[in-house]
Amino acid sequence: MEAKRFITIALLLTLLAFCAACLPTTTNSSGTAPGGGRVSGPDALLASAEAAYNQGQYQAAAEGYKKYLQAVPNPPQLETILASYGLSAEKAGQFNEAAAAYERLNREIPGGQFTRETQPRLAAVYLAQGEAARAESLAASLLAKESDAVRQGGLRLTLAQSQWTLGRFTEAAGNFLTVWRSTSGPTKSAAEAGALASLVRLSPTALEQVQKQYGQNFPGPEATYLLARQAAESGNRDRTVALAQYFDHYFASNKLKPQVAAVVAAANGQGSLPPLAFGENYDPRLTATTALAAPAVQATMGNLGTIGNVTIAVILPLTGDSASPYAQEIVSGLKLAVGGFAAAGSVGLNVLDSRGSPEEAARLVAEAAADPKVLAVVGPFLSREAAQAAQAANRAGLPLIAISQRTDLPGVGPNVFRLFLTPKHQAEAVARYAAQVQGQQALGILYPDDNYGRPMRTYFENEARRLGAQVTVAEGYDPKATDWGSVVSRLTGGQVARKVASTYQAKTDFTALYLPDSPAASAQILAQMAFHDVTRMQYLGSSLWFNQDFLASSSRYIQGAVIPVALSELSQREESRRFIANFQSTYGHAPDQFAAYGYDAGLAVIKALGQGANTREGVRRALSQGGPVPGATGPFSFDAAGEYVVEPTLLSVQGRAFILLREAGGGSR
Repeated sequence: MEAKRFITIALLLTLLAFCAACLPTTTNSSGTAPGGGRVSGPDALLASAEAAYNQGQYQAAAEGYKKYLQAVPNPPQLETILASYGLSAEKAGQFNEAAAAYERLNREIPGGQFTRETQPRLAAVYLAQGEAARAESLAASLLAKESDAVRQGGLRLTLAQSQWTLGRFTEAAGNFLTVWRSTSGPTKSAAEAGALASLVRLSPTALEQVQKQYGQNFPGPEATYLLARQAAESGNRDRTVALAQYFDHYFASNKLKPQVAAVVAAANGQGSLPPLAFGENYDPRLTATTALAAPAVQATMGNLGTIGNVTIAVILPLTGDSASPYAQEIVSGLKLAVGGFAAAGSVGLNVLDSRGSPEEAARLVAEAAADPKVLAVVGPFLSREAAQAAQAANRAGLPLIAISQRTDLPGVGPNVFRLFLTPKHQAEAVARYAAQVQGQQALGILYPDDNYGRPMRTYFENEARRLGAQVTVAEGYDPKATDWGSVVSRLTGGQVARKVASTYQAKTDFTALYLPDSPAASAQILAQMAFHDVTRMQYLGSSLWFNQDFLASSSRYIQGAVIPVALSELSQREESRRFIANFQSTYGHAPDQFAAYGYDAGLAVIKALGQGANTREGVRRALSQGGPVPGATGPFSFDAAGEYVVEPTLLSVQGRAFILLREAGGGSR
């Protein structure tokens, strides 16, 4: 689920939105200040702009910010207003105005907090304007200095789109493919579209190089199709047929197979050459314009900060760490919960950047605790921050919901809660399903002998034995092992015939095998299991198995496998479906588990407030005793130690697809 920032436009909007809370004057749509007083003069212009933005009226917002800056050319909050002005203008399609706002921001406040965020946006605005040369120059300059992989992907995408617009299709294709290999989500899709549009404009020689370089991987099949089509266009029937045969041999299941057949038919004089299958009407400027005009998160300023009766402090590593994209997803989920379930203006969010520092996280907890309106904290989620933040919150009597796997969090104190599907949750869930639902009584465990695998073995084994099942084999292996055959041989006691037949099953002392490892290692082990005649085994995996590449490579081995996950679009639960649909429509991409955790943390606090909690102790008591929360990840609650309690969603494999095995349910305390 994976995940952002510049690439995933909505996440950048989130950062700009939350940082915009630093404006000293925060108003609602009626033009009144938080304390109830009216505003006038330039402040009224600013209030009007904020209200327009909150309502999605971006043109009016841009005009309001522009008029405010004309009235007050150099306000103290210039940086935030320029960022908001540029964001509003680009949403309204006023790219000249957006460019001017961003250029002024980067010129006058080069070291400001928004500089790094708005420079990539400025490159995209240049592209949308049709100024591809300026877009290329800025994107290339920023890319040369950028170390963050996610930002690199976004900048390289803009660079490739600019090169395509300038007619340099070979360069563009190389950059599009680099982005395609290194990113995910909307950026990957945009890179794929650009790569295909570049391929259709390459010469046969360049296409042959692509075909040779990528082979059976994307875009090898697409290059082969185009070569066949070019051969047919030139009247070279023999080469067309040869390329079609090559395609049929190596890409028999590829969706372009009908198009290749149509090309061969045309080469044989059976009809005219069909239109191109892809890339003909590609326009990167349209792609950039559509992305920049995507709906922004509502309530950029007006519903943030300590403007309501209650504030939730959010402490996450928003910058300075590779985890920050996940932090942004948590923030996005929280905003969705507050915007959808809290009365307007009743709950504010104060988002604070811990920068990945344990000391900073603890300091921010103390800062939040000093504000009487803050009744709860959400975050952090990095292990190195979570412990210090939790201890600081517990000392201050401030309820904290950590989104963290750190094992020692439960029990820190009565004010600390954890919301995360941990490895322990996963191991115990699949053990329960195997023993109680499937009736498996003889279980095997094959685990990496490291700090991850050893606890997983213990969690699974303890739960299985608690339920009366037997763990007959528990075999550890070196995570760096390459001789998987010897590992499997030890697991099966050497009782293998190596018949390599799907109808033969080697005798084992277990009827289900728990294998909590990565897709890469698991794929190799499963292949060896099959080679050693273990062909009909009930496999039990971890959430790491919920991976499309793993499914493609190993589906024949894991039919019927049991896989725990925090969130799945396959769920039919009303709460999960509503969350996924609302998140997609609001932010323009599917949510990951971190977005769901942020959403559910927000729901937990809002539910506590709805039950009448108006003090920190009241919120703590409601979180501890208030009953299940109908969250996106399932109907969850917290136990006496503050631990997340849920029976997670379980998936399985049928054919070449993941299927829903069991919906999430309430767990026992």
